[in-house]
Amino acid sequence: MQNSKAKMDEFKSKFLDILHKQTNRQMKIPAMGFSDYFIQTVTTDASASQETDATDAAATSSSETNAQKSDQEILESIEQCYYNPDSNPQLYELKKVLNDGIDNELIEVTIAQLRTQQKVLTKQVLQNILEQRNACSSEFAAINDTQKKLEESLWTCQKARSYLNFARTNLTTTSLEILASYRKREVLKEVLDTLVAIKRLRTTDVEVQKLLADHNYSAAIALLLQCKSSAEAYMQFNCVQSLSKKLQETMLLMEFQLDTVLNEMVLGFDGRKYAKLQEAYKLANKSLMAMDQLHINYISAIHSSVNAVLRGYSDPGQDDQAKPLYEQLCEQLSVDKLLPCLISLCKTFWTILASYYQVVMWHNNYKLYGQEEEDSPDIYIQQKLKKGQSRVWNDILTKVCLFLQSAKLTALKYDQFIQVLSVVQRLKKVGLEFCGEQSEKLIETMQQQSEEFFRRYHICCIEEICLFLDNESWTQVDSFAHILQLPEFRSVRHTLRRHKSPTTALLASSNNSPISNNNCDELVSVHSQDGGSSIYGSYGYFLRFSEKSSPFDGGLDAAMLEEDILSGIVDEASCYFSEESDDEQKSLQSKEFDDASNQLLVNNTALNVMRVIGRYLQMCKLLHCISPKIVACILELIDFYVYAVHEIFGKDAPVATDNMHSPRLEQRLRSVEVNVLPQIKLWPLNFSSLANNELANPDTLYGLSQRIVAVEAGRSMLQQFNVLQHYLNHLLPLAERPILASYLDYSDYIADLAKPVYTCVTSRVIDLSSILAQMAKVKWDVNHVIHQHSNYSDVLNRNIQSFAMCLEEIAKEVPVPSKQVWNSMAHVATHLLVEGFSNVKKCSAGGRALMQLDFANFMSFLELISNQKYPQHRSYVDVFIKTYYFAPEQFEQWIEQQRTGDEYSLKQLNNLIQCICVSDKRTRQRLLQLLDTGIPNGIAMSTTPTTTPQKNSHGSVAGSNLSSVI
Repeated sequence: MQNSKAKMDEFKSKFLDILHKQTNRQMKIPAMGFSDYFIQTVTTDASASQETDATDAAATSSSETNAQKSDQEILESIEQCYYNPDSNPQLYELKKVLNDGIDNELIEVTIAQLRTQQKVLTKQVLQNILEQRNACSSEFAAINDTQKKLEESLWTCQKARSYLNFARTNLTTTSLEILASYRKREVLKEVLDTLVAIKRLRTTDVEVQKLLADHNYSAAIALLLQCKSSAEAYMQFNCVQSLSKKLQETMLLMEFQLDTVLNEMVLGFDGRKYAKLQEAYKLANKSLMAMDQLHINYISAIHSSVNAVLRGYSDPGQDDQAKPLYEQLCEQLSVDKLLPCLISLCKTFWTILASYYQVVMWHNNYKLYGQEEEDSPDIYIQQKLKKGQSRVWNDILTKVCLFLQSAKLTALKYDQFIQVLSVVQRLKKVGLEFCGEQSEKLIETMQQQSEEFFRRYHICCIEEICLFLDNESWTQVDSFAHILQLPEFRSVRHTLRRHKSPTTALLASSNNSPISNNNCDELVSVHSQDGGSSIYGSYGYFLRFSEKSSPFDGGLDAAMLEEDILSGIVDEASCYFSEESDDEQKSLQSKEFDDASNQLLVNNTALNVMRVIGRYLQMCKLLHCISPKIVACILELIDFYVYAVHEIFGKDAPVATDNMHSPRLEQRLRSVEVNVLPQIKLWPLNFSSLANNELANPDTLYGLSQRIVAVEAGRSMLQQFNVLQHYLNHLLPLAERPILASYLDYSDYIADLAKPVYTCVTSRVIDLSSILAQMAKVKWDVNHVIHQHSNYSDVLNRNIQSFAMCLEEIAKEVPVPSKQVWNSMAHVATHLLVEGFSNVKKCSAGGRALMQLDFANFMSFLELISNQKYPQHRSYVDVFIKTYYFAPEQFEQWIEQQRTGDEYSLKQLNNLIQCICVSDKRTRQRLLQLLDTGIPNGIAMSTTPTTTPQKNSHGSVAGSNLSSVI
């Protein structure tokens, strides 16, 4: 019943909602005259209400005006207070009617109005009810259906409760027995699982050891971690607690074993074993710690391995208990063990670097975590390895530099030092490939050692040349056609071929900025086993070698001295092409440098100088940073040879020859005296035997053949050195190239040397004193023109003819440089004539004509027998003779010009003025005073008289100062 009442209340509320949801939403229903009772009886009293309303309406309408209002207007005229549920309409109307006192008519009107409003409102509400009648019927039908379903549900629930009551009464005992059995089974199963887990924990240690023996570290770590996790669930058992401690100890021991295996990777990398290690560390969540430990192992291996290598080469008698420092071990090494020890160190370093390189490559190819985030462990490992490369290489570099600084490298022989350079250069390229560093510290250290070594070696080479000079026979060496025949130039043969053309050389130098910028170590050396012509030549060391082999293998064999230090590098900077077979070498020499018919005239000393230059070039290739010093020393070698030739063959002339030295020749000779000779212990050498025998023998033209060999060997040496010019330009920085160019621009170097050397012969061939004496006997102040040349001219011609015959004999032994020799003869003869002509005190026009006749006779004979022309020497004598015909002003201008010239000596010009101005004392004094103001004594630099001048009857000097002849 309570449910039915609730249903009716719900129905009422829904019905009221329907009434309020009328069609005209704007219409509001006032509370006046409306109640639940009205809703219930509205249908029965509808007709009565209509009659009453009609009567009231008629009464009201009679009292209202004729103006009629619509229902809508009436509804809108209802005041707002009637719609407010909290208001009191009765009180409101009473106050409104009785506000001004009792007015019956107002009361009637108000009543009529209220009735009209009530009727209209009632009509409207009834209309709305009628419109919602069908919806109301449908809702009542739904309510009935709902009530019926509730009754059915109630019956079903009552029936289910009765069944449940029956089941509870009859099945409780059986259910409890089943549940108890199931619980017992679960407990037993749990106990069994616990026992199995404990048994597995006890056998874990054995299984872990088996996995470690198979290098299956990841499985061992996984097993330990699994057992550790399982043990945490059974920590309530005492046996499990003890097993857990044992597992923890096993974990620590396994981590120690992993670190041991990780340390083995430093000297022997194994990709499969390393992969298992990384997987194990990943499972243990210690990959980053393992990477840190690996770097510590590499650094430790570097320090321990170098000490072990050095102790292997130290003195066996040394106290084993003493532990000297690394620097002390380096200092204690003997000289013969330096190179093997350095190669062993480099091999050890290579093993460490190759292992590290493979570790880097492994991590580049495999990702442990497979994540690309910035905080991924793989990113940390990559950064750690990248930084570790520089650190490992810098530690190795420090050890090598200490070794090079502490060891006695300057005591090594040249071949050994070249091997050291080759090893260091190879190590530098390994570092460049390993971490991209230029190893400037290593280059600086090697530069210092190289400078010290080369300073000592250069002095040794000069002393070696002195030994060759002391034992030189000054004879020609046969079968020498080109500098590349020497084994010292083998490694640069192809380079010289490339740089033979100036255009090619300039192009190469312009395209190689590292060389132009004086990169200290642009070129690197590679052992011959690298295979310059092999297809592997273009690959790096780490692709061609492993830990078992290295670029430093075979470093002590003899082939290393002939190795292609620049093989495998075919760029412009290296200036290298790989060497070929012996047959190809011979073919190249025959094509490039013709046959042996173009052989050069050299002697043993010059050949040795060129060999030394070849050894210097090898050092230039390996050490660009000191190449300017090496090239300067090469120039010193050439200058020293020239100086030695000048000292031996250029100072035994009967006349002074200092005036024949050009300023540049004098400068270079002076440079040797200042810079080279003080460093040589063997200088000066004793050449008295040569000077007293060959050089004083007139039958051999005073050693002319030896002089020719000495001078022409220097010319051949300079000629071959010019072949190296473009290659040396390539090795030198731009700032140093002008020095070499200036040196080679002095093309008359050997020609200037030949002048004093050959003058020592030509000045002896002619009897200078006799010719001067005969010239002094000639009467030069004749009053008529003589058509017959003087007798001294015939004597001079006979001396020339005899000299030519001797030259023919000498030409059978050595090639004679006819131009230089005859030019020296013309120089001596013409200066002799000028000296004789200057000694004349009185000379007439006929005497000048006789001078020209004698000179013309001599020059025609000289040019005929030598088959050469001498315009310079002819002009030298012609000008001197023709000054007698100058006007006073012209002669004074000519004397003024000679003040700054060096053609004629002060004595010759003084005598000339005395002779020409013999009758004009004032002019003579003025010109002599002009000379005294500072004319250089250009031609004659010596004033040592060889004869005592005597006047003859013709006013000439019978003897003369021979120092003025040349």
